[in-house]
Amino acid sequence: MLTRVIAAFVVMMLAAAVDLRAATPPVPTISGPISAPGRMYPDPPINVTPTAVKVEDFPYITEEYFVSGTIADAPYATRIIVRRPRNAAAFSGTVVSEALHAGGRSLIFEWSRQSILTRNHMFVEIVHSGANVNLLKTFNAERYASLNIATGQTNEVIAQVGRLIKSKTGPFAAYDVRRTTLMGTSASSGTVRTYLAAHLNLRMPDGKPIFDGFLLTSTNGNTPMPMVDVPMIQMPTQTEVVTWAEQGIAYRRPDSDDPANRFRLYEVAGMPHNNSRDSPGFQNDPCMLPVTDFPAGAFTALGLNHLIEWIANGKTPPHVPPIAVDQDSKNDGSPLALDEHGNAKGGIRNVWVDVPTATNGVFGKGKTQAQDRLCQLAGTKVPLADEVLKKLYRGNADYVARVEQRVKQLVADGWFLPEYVDLVRADAKAARIP
Repeated sequence: MLTRVIAAFVVMMLAAAVDLRAATPPVPTISGPISAPGRMYPDPPINVTPTAVKVEDFPYITEEYFVSGTIADAPYATRIIVRRPRNAAAFSGTVVSEALHAGGRSLIFEWSRQSILTRNHMFVEIVHSGANVNLLKTFNAERYASLNIATGQTNEVIAQVGRLIKSKTGPFAAYDVRRTTLMGTSASSGTVRTYLAAHLNLRMPDGKPIFDGFLLTSTNGNTPMPMVDVPMIQMPTQTEVVTWAEQGIAYRRPDSDDPANRFRLYEVAGMPHNNSRDSPGFQNDPCMLPVTDFPAGAFTALGLNHLIEWIANGKTPPHVPPIAVDQDSKNDGSPLALDEHGNAKGGIRNVWVDVPTATNGVFGKGKTQAQDRLCQLAGTKVPLADEVLKKLYRGNADYVARVEQRVKQLVADGWFLPEYVDLVRADAKAARIP
């Protein structure tokens, strides 16, 4: 009862804050699609491994637009990339937007595109800062000469693009946009975290939120996310869990279904900050240990899908304990609580840790000093010894059957998306079981 009273008080105070401080950003001007001069940044447009599912495999239109307006009487000009279903009638009603990563990529989209496109969502990439603009200008100075974002404009640039998405103009005119999410990962999770502080003050004309939910993955820092009045899912990877385990994981806060604090913390056992399945930078084998091919995109997509279902259909996402931490590295070299095969206990379970053929760790090491930073962000995948595999499985057919049984249960329980089941099956068939 007390919890409900506190929640009601928080809702009342948030509403009062909106009434007192809220401002409605204007709908900016949009021009395009832009087709010249020269190539669009980045090239290749989706930085994925050669065997990955391609955007071109889906019935989508990809276009670049320039967006301009004013913020505090100062002009700005930026660009967005819009990926929309060719058939407007097939559109899901959800626009998934992402703050461009400092490295110049929309990494959540690149990793989770199979689910986003399969489910007929629209995607919008937002160039939100002067540093982002400089990346574009370095690539093609002529094409992007008109773009400019001043220091301090980022939050309202994002908000104005959000208003544009809901404005029924330009590329959005033919689409029934009913909800918009904002997401960021690693460096761009910091961009979204900063936006959260402005979320209550930058609103639609009717006082409703511009963005209807937030997804933050591979989150930086060891402080909790602030409470907001829309659903939010935070997905730190096992890399972040290990990073903060010995100091105490202060970023963790309880799940909540309160209207003023709808929140889930999802940590996936075995999922690292970076991996070889989604990142082509590991194709030349730069690390001392094998780099994991753990499919982080499938689990980022899982978090996004739970967020959208929460917003669109009021479907409350399931709860799951975080990755287990014992803060004891003496025996196994890890502050995490590990099972007999060296895989993390707790967290979102999956076939890679529940039906194992390897130890899935984090913090690799580069073969050279120049490669070390890249490998530190990567997960590691050390195959289990043959004698261990022989004890676990009666050959490949037995292993495949166990994977099939486990993945069916995970899908039924809401912990794996059906669009990635074929990936699991292919991995299982390719596995070497002595």
